[in-house]
Amino acid sequence: MQLGSRPSLVAVLAAALLVSARPVRAQVAEFDTSHTVFYEAPTRTHMFVYSPSVGARASPWSWLDVRGGWEADVVSGASVATKAGPAYQSNHIAADVVTTASVRDLRNVGHGEATVKGEVTSLTAGYDYSTEHDYRSSSLHVDARTDALQHNTQFELSYARNFDSVCDRVQGETNPVRFVALENSTGCFTSSSLRTTHPIGIDTYEGSWAQSWTPVLATQLVYTAQLVDGFQSDPYRSVILGQGIKGQEHEPAERAREAVTARVAWYLRAVKGALRMSVRAYGDTWAIRSGTVEAEFEKSLGESLRLMARGRFYRQSAAVFWSDDYTGGAPPLGPKGQYWTGDRELSPFWSWLAGARAVLTIAPAHGRLLGFMESLQLAGSANVTGFSYDEYTLGGTPVTNAMAYVATLSLDAAF
Repeated sequence: MQLGSRPSLVAVLAAALLVSARPVRAQVAEFDTSHTVFYEAPTRTHMFVYSPSVGARASPWSWLDVRGGWEADVVSGASVATKAGPAYQSNHIAADVVTTASVRDLRNVGHGEATVKGEVTSLTAGYDYSTEHDYRSSSLHVDARTDALQHNTQFELSYARNFDSVCDRVQGETNPVRFVALENSTGCFTSSSLRTTHPIGIDTYEGSWAQSWTPVLATQLVYTAQLVDGFQSDPYRSVILGQGIKGQEHEPAERAREAVTARVAWYLRAVKGALRMSVRAYGDTWAIRSGTVEAEFEKSLGESLRLMARGRFYRQSAAVFWSDDYTGGAPPLGPKGQYWTGDRELSPFWSWLAGARAVLTIAPAHGRLLGFMESLQLAGSANVTGFSYDEYTLGGTPVTNAMAYVATLSLDAAF
């Protein structure tokens, strides 16, 4: 369960201060682009996502940074449209009640922000806007940061507010058990009498304390809280309920989430590398509890090449209303109150991740690269994640080969 995804200060410190082999020079402008490919193919489903992005940053004055960019997600694949459990499937052997649906979508995101900087303080404000065939999002965020104790201590507070809306089918019933799942995104965000929208409000709060204890040791403590109010179900997903009723997924409209993360970065002079470790605890009002342990090791090879290896372990419990089969039966099957879901990410599971990254920085000691660039940075990374589900099945069939693969190539040019 991801909550708060901005790069950590400790990661920046370790990469920029502890590992860098040459001094940083002032830059007026910077351009970056990245391209990420995601592929997942567990039992009965698959998903492919291509995510390009471009961004630019300019510092017209020493006290002002301005950033802007665009990114997209091009999605294609198949997802579970109707979720059934083992008890129902065993009583309906002649029919395969677990169905899948084709997924094709395009998400566009535009974002911009400005930072006003003082000697020890900074204030950032920004706006993001994204569109999908069936989802719209507007987001405002503000961030205040201050340094203390000769820049060895840093405190940061941030707040973000999302004004989102999701498309849904106009229901002819008032009982959620009888709600029918959205067929497709045709007519969404138009005057179609067959479509409606539901608002979603998201408030995110974050506070952090970063501390450089010695020239080679830094830590960070982060607390993140989020309040979500609105339609949080997948409008396309149905769940088989009692008496064979196929009802649209129905989840609570309110959710409060919080997480605490502790990070440490340690530069190992003997091997010219940085070791970073983090632990994270998460909980929410849906009764999901999770823990994450992550470790990274990054090493410099000469003045321009850095290599990084990382590993992560994640474990979570289930939402209080989670069941693998809402048609009845002994635990862990059977109904769990007035809500139902077919989302495997709300079931109990654990996952692992292994990845590697390489960064090549070209920065001439004298003059400019190609006559106009201060530096050029090329980076490539690859991650593989495996998932193991304790209870989630597709009509009693365990989900196997639940692997996700991510590869990213990026370029960053400073002028």
